[in-house]
Amino acid sequence: MAEIRRLTPEEMPQFYRMHTIVYNMRRDHSKEENQKADPLSHPAHWAWGVFEGSKLLAGMYEIDYLMRFDGHNVKMSGIGGVGTLPEARKGGHVRRIFEKLLPEAYEKGVAFSCLTPFSHDFYRKFGYEISCARREISISMGELQEIKLPGEFIPVLPGDDAALLQEVHSAYIANLNHGICRDYWPDNRSWKNFTREEPCATGTFLYLWKDETGKARSYIKYKDVYQDGEHNMSVIELAFIDKNGLFGAMGITGGLSAQFENFKWAMPAFIDPFDFTGDAWSIEQKIDPRDMSRVVNIKAALELMRRPAGEGEYVIEVEDDNIKANNGKYLVEFGREGTRVSFTGKNTHLHCDILTLSQLVTGYRSLENAMYSRQSGLEVYGNAETLKAVFTARPQHITEYF
Repeated sequence: MAEIRRLTPEEMPQFYRMHTIVYNMRRDHSKEENQKADPLSHPAHWAWGVFEGSKLLAGMYEIDYLMRFDGHNVKMSGIGGVGTLPEARKGGHVRRIFEKLLPEAYEKGVAFSCLTPFSHDFYRKFGYEISCARREISISMGELQEIKLPGEFIPVLPGDDAALLQEVHSAYIANLNHGICRDYWPDNRSWKNFTREEPCATGTFLYLWKDETGKARSYIKYKDVYQDGEHNMSVIELAFIDKNGLFGAMGITGGLSAQFENFKWAMPAFIDPFDFTGDAWSIEQKIDPRDMSRVVNIKAALELMRRPAGEGEYVIEVEDDNIKANNGKYLVEFGREGTRVSFTGKNTHLHCDILTLSQLVTGYRSLENAMYSRQSGLEVYGNAETLKAVFTARPQHITEYF
């Protein structure tokens, strides 16, 4: 009988080999057996596995994050590295992990869980729904020549102090739902990972931008990506504290038009790329529905969610097939003192499944927008004006890749 549990450090080589096979990688693991583990790699207890005897058949990471949600820091589990060996496919192993992982996350106080899907429909079975979309843009470097603010760019190299990067990043995600707090992991591990690439060896560059007063307002990390005979400036991350920070960081393009043909960025959807150029026709873009999330603890999420001005209440009934403790009717009462959530027998105002609720609570879409969805699972029975004031769209961006 299969055993589902977290891995030990000694079992991690099996986990890495599984990834090599599942993701069509090429890696000689025999040369790594006696090498020390990378101190910046994920710890073994973040990995889940399905075992038959001592053999790992399938696994995934449940990464411990702290996430911004409507002005609060909340616990989030990031799901990554999901895979099953070819000989064990179609055995329901991933489902078995989620059946154990999600209720445990609920008990541990996790509020949300996020992932990047290979298939949106596959992960909807576990309560995840599209929660963030990125705009993938491509602009000819020549179109960005006029973006130039007074200030200076300071290169950041491996081992450099990341305090100013952290300062910018904290301001950037302060009011950004799904933003990941990089000061959460111990020993500054997030920033050590973020700044580890040596530019001459990897073609990855990181610059902090300071305005004319010397204040750090943004940073930009980008990589040279050669594709279809062209060198592209591919932005990995651009974080900013305000409008000047955004355009200050983008000003680096003015001096790089001789090196790169195009500026490419999978940017957050709350920014409009048509502000970057005079001729909007010059911008190529597509929407990438890259990220999914789910509410893990409904009561905690409803208590922390932004509330309208004044006082009010509503009753929401939710269905969650994966976390039974979430099922039921919730009376949400809000006012000047905060929000109180309790189970109730009152008449339902809004009925939805966990998929729809995850989009509404995180602010990916408003209630009015969700009413146009072809997906079933949302019904409004009354108190519509209060519900519309509660469930509004807010800026979204999952700031990590996992």
